[in-house]
Order: sequence, then C-alpha cells, then structure tokens
Amino acid sequence: MLVARIVSTFRKLYAEMLKFGVVGAIGVASDVGSSNLLWQYTGLSHTVASIGGTCVATVTAYIGNRYWVFRDRPADARRREMAMFALISLVGLIIENSFVFVGDRVLGFHSIEAANVAKFILGLPVAGVFRFTTSHLFVFPEATGAAGAAGSAGATGAATGTAGGAEGSDDDGFSAQSPTRASAP
Repeated sequence: MLVARIVSTFRKLYAEMLKFGVVGAIGVASDVGSSNLLWQYTGLSHTVASIGGTCVATVTAYIGNRYWVFRDRPADARRREMAMFALISLVGLIIENSFVFVGDRVLGFHSIEAANVAKFILGLPVAGVFRFTTSHLFVFPEATGAAGAAGSAGATGAATGTAGGAEGSDDDGFSAQSPTRASAP
C-alpha cells in the first residue's frame, strides 16, 4: 500500500511539473517577447523593462496554473489565492531580475544579449524552482484533513460529474451537467 501511494503521489507531482513547465514555457515566450520589445523600443533600463516582461508573464502564468495545472485544487478563497500568487510572483520577479540588475549595474554588461542571458539562462531557472515549489504548496494547496478532503472531493465530483470525485479518477474535468446541478450541495 505504501509503495503504491508513493508511486501515485510521484506520478501526480510529475504530471503537475510537466504542465507547470508548459505554462512556464508560454510565460517565458511572453516574457521574452515583451521584455525584448521594451528593451529595444523604449528608453527603459534593462531592469525596468525586464520587470515589465515578468509582469506580462505573471498574468499568463496565473491563468494557466489556475485553469489547467492546478484546476483540481479547491478554489474557495480566490482572493487569498490571487494574493499569494502575486506575492510569490513578486519574490520570483526579484530573484529573476536581480540577475539582470547585477549583470547590468554591477558587472557592467549592458547589451540586450547580456540581459537575456542574465534573466532567462541564470535567473529564470532559480525563480522557476521557487515558483513551482511555493505554488504547489501554498498558492494552490491540496485539500487537507478529513473535512477538506471530503469537501473538495464532493465539489470536484459534482463539478466533473464523477460520483464523489474520487482521487485517481480518469475524469478529464469536463461534464455535460448543467451548472445549476454541478453547483448544488
């Protein structure tokens, strides 16, 4: 039983990491595009333009994480979730863009290429590990305790059309149920 539970937990975590990576890749593409546009076509410093790109990627990442990666997690406290995501994104922004700042202001690497290397090759992986870990644990936490597990399982089951929303279900999260019936207690 213990080995099966460990394997199941690992598979679920691995699937979340893969989805998080896809959302992250889309976020990186939006970050690269917006950062480079700001670097090339505005008078903004590398650090400020980089922060602008990170903000665009943060919005993209929240939408992808909430509605795809962690869609099975309880969404009872959306304001708390958004505030935690914003806080963790701010810390990730500081981690990621500190590499740009150090490269530009401390080491004297002023080119766009140097800013791209500092941000996307050095800073992004460090910030990415931080973001995944904290998103998984704090922003989109799994239901805990007997009441939380029963409540989220029932809500998941009602929303997805499964009987009780049992863990390990192969349900894809889509249902032909009406919204009224799905949201009924």
